[in-house]
Amino acid sequence: MRYQLKILGSLFLLLTMPFLGLSQVLVSYNKASKIDFKKYKTYQIYGLNVTTIPEFEPKKESINFLIAEIGKQMSARGYQIVKEYPDLILNIGIVITAEQKTRQTDIRDAPRYMGQRNYHWESEEIVVQNYNEGTVILDVVESENNKLIWQAVSKGMITASMGTNMSRITKAVKKMYNKYPVKVKK
Repeated sequence: MRYQLKILGSLFLLLTMPFLGLSQVLVSYNKASKIDFKKYKTYQIYGLNVTTIPEFEPKKESINFLIAEIGKQMSARGYQIVKEYPDLILNIGIVITAEQKTRQTDIRDAPRYMGQRNYHWESEEIVVQNYNEGTVILDVVESENNKLIWQAVSKGMITASMGTNMSRITKAVKKMYNKYPVKVKK
């Protein structure tokens, strides 16, 4: 009985492991030194560049939702969006790639039979899951000098569920702005 429970537990872990790592949002940052972010008051979303694989076309609602979430974070920090002469320019890049989650076989997997009477085990990569991964790159550029002053990059899995994707977008944008030099104004 204990042996069966151990096998079931291992099987559950094996099946859920690919989803555990992919459901989280990974974020990295880059900031120019000696910049006083408090002097900036206005911004404009200048560029939106979407690069995707042929099989996947991102939904316009998702892109508009991403832009709205970025706008909420900028607004919460006291910035106002303007059409002309902004202090900051935001460039948004979206890259969508097809990815595979794999695992390596081990000695517990069935052996491969190579040739006549040559029975041995070989390790190989097995595809566990195919998925699409979205990466959002947010560049904050000082418009006066056209100089990149802050950048955040976020990666996460894209699902078929629009609700799940929107919740992940909200989480990713909040996480991106966690290390923004200007804190949320109360």
